Amino acid sequence: MKHYNIEHIGIIVKNPIEMGHWYKKVMGFNIRFEAQDEEKAVAFVTDSSEKVMLEFGKVPDVSPLSRQTDHHLQFHIAVESNDPENDVEHFVSNGARFIEKCPLSRPGDYLIVLEDPWGNCIQLVKRESKILTPKASYNKPENK
Repeated sequence: MKHYNIEHIGIIVKNPIEMGHWYKKVMGFNIRFEAQDEEKAVAFVTDSSEKVMLEFGKVPDVSPLSRQTDHHLQFHIAVESNDPENDVEHFVSNGARFIEKCPLSRPGDYLIVLEDPWGNCIQLVKRESKILTPKASYNKPENK
């Protein structure tokens, strides 16, 4: 079986350039590329590991998710946090909005759901044991 790695995850948003700069300021993300014209805009950002890249895009006739009609967990960006309770204050003081403490998590995990200034869902995640490590205790399907 041929394997593919994720290159980026794209999200249609209202203000890609502004959003990219907010994610840089608040979360320490890196802006890898940005461009805009009268109709379109795009910002590619990476987390500090440089292994995860997000594309924030604006395209004519394509609407972003709406918190009026879409559940906040329909699409979210989850970031690691060693202290979610204190990190909430950092996010809120920079324009994010607290939504809830997430009830859908594994025993020992702690998740807080926020909304960035454009209405996109962010989760602050503190895991008792990481999911993406060989030692993690979760039901992992076997590769065949």
